[in-house]
Amino acid sequence: MTHGGWPVDWNERKAGASCPICAALGSDAADDALLVTTLGSSEVRLERRSRLPGYCIVIWRHSHVAEPSELAPIDASSYWSDVVRVSRAIEIELQPVKMNLMTLGSWVPHLHTHVVPRYEDDPAPGGPITWADIFADEPTPPIELRALAERLARRLGAEAS
Repeated sequence: MTHGGWPVDWNERKAGASCPICAALGSDAADDALLVTTLGSSEVRLERRSRLPGYCIVIWRHSHVAEPSELAPIDASSYWSDVVRVSRAIEIELQPVKMNLMTLGSWVPHLHTHVVPRYEDDPAPGGPITWADIFADEPTPPIELRALAERLARRLGAEAS
């Protein structure tokens, strides 16, 4: 596909060829995000360069799937349950004023949902936020990021009990 700005290798990407998310699953070596925990259907990663504390990505961890509609109903239920659990943990831990859940995959078509907490003083209060406004030039200091990841992991573990 070359029309509409889609990558020329879109069909291959959608089928899982050279999927960077598949390659990173189970690893804590990703430059862009820190592994928080693994849940029943997903892996949870905390963004390193976010202006919005708690911005996580929930990633489907069983085989390559591009769309939630490709999941069996029981798998879809489990995935969305994980997304809601992560959203709830962020709400309890950080008390944002709103949560945005974005399931995109228009560039990397592996099922994942951006869980984006919105704050009263964020760059676009009360309105849509752009990618440029979400990301910071510098990463969160590693000690702060790891501490938040540990708090979120504890909350997610406690919720499973």
